[in-house]
Amino acid sequence: MALWGNDDNIQTFGTVSLSGNTVTGTGTTFSTDIEVGQVIRFGVRGGVGTYYGDATVVGITSDLILTIGSTAGLAPALYGAGSTSYYVSELPKYSVLDSSYSERNHAAPSAVQLPGFTGTATTNAGIGTDVISVVPPTGVQVGDILLNDGNDILISATTLTTVSLASTISAGISTGDSLIFKRLTDGYDKIVYGISTDTSGSSYHVAHQGWVGVQTYIDTHGNLRVKSEVLVAASGITTGSNGIAYPTDV
Repeated sequence: MALWGNDDNIQTFGTVSLSGNTVTGTGTTFSTDIEVGQVIRFGVRGGVGTYYGDATVVGITSDLILTIGSTAGLAPALYGAGSTSYYVSELPKYSVLDSSYSERNHAAPSAVQLPGFTGTATTNAGIGTDVISVVPPTGVQVGDILLNDGNDILISATTLTTVSLASTISAGISTGDSLIFKRLTDGYDKIVYGISTDTSGSSYHVAHQGWVGVQTYIDTHGNLRVKSEVLVAASGITTGSNGIAYPTDV
């Protein structure tokens, strides 16, 4: 097979598990569904589930056994995950050995307290409340976090005098209490997508259709940042429900 193809919508069946470089299927038909040189993508990308990364198929023994060439692109957690879903793609297989795309390097954003990111409660708030009267720190915004009882609670709305929370507090707040606010920052995620449609007008815009590497992270202002690099500029990439949709969350 060439370094890449144009199919990101390859139908497969069953689930897989990994031991060493050997992939064992349950209910799979590797012999007819997959070709040597294609990329197997372990786990679920988007929604409920975990994505574990990519590896190139170097051998197919039977409908239930195949071999991958390297585990460099895989998160170590895959080995303890047991049976998992998977995708198969003709994305550029050299990306599997590019450390910047490896799920080993994936990191979720973390909640940190920025300098001066404290507020003062202006009235009492009891356990079970999800609206807090407070003089919030300058710049607090939807998507920031209130620390309460050791829990990070997402802010769903904010004004000059109140913040609304996505869930209720578990520790009461008294007038005059100093409240700690946080913001999600950093994180690292980079993955190759097959993109077949125009994405202009979106924060996820890419320069050209084709095989595109997309990196996302959250800056110190809590803004999502998207960077992309076109690995193969091409029209005619086949996408669909058997591949990873663009965009997806982690």
